[in-house]
Amino acid sequence: MVDEVLLGYKSVNTKGLKPLRKLIFGLCAASLACVILGAALHPPRREAEALPSRGLPQLPAVTAIPPQRGWVDVNGGDAEELTALPGVGETLAAYLILEREAHGPFYYPEDLLSVKGIGEKKLEAIRDMLDLSGPEPD
Repeated sequence: MVDEVLLGYKSVNTKGLKPLRKLIFGLCAASLACVILGAALHPPRREAEALPSRGLPQLPAVTAIPPQRGWVDVNGGDAEELTALPGVGETLAAYLILEREAHGPFYYPEDLLSVKGIGEKKLEAIRDMLDLSGPEPD
């Protein structure tokens, strides 16, 4: 066996590294054995064998966004109702209605930023007055 290795321009003596190599190989072999034995002793659980409940209540899955109630129904209101919002006149109310008809209901207050004439400042001024639930079903 060669006791020297050429690294770059220098020759490095590897004779002293032999015990270190044996140690590293032994640790790798032991780790592999632990992984194999661990998998054999503890097979993966099936869904039916999941951990038992510790008496904690099961929470229902969230399926829908709860409606945000406010003063002015942005998704069902007409121009007269929309002008009740501060800073919203007839023109901006018309833009709100056009955007709503073109792209569907507003789900979040931030959706109103897509309407011409509504920016961050105006949205913050009217945010607490918005009702995003839409028209009541018949």
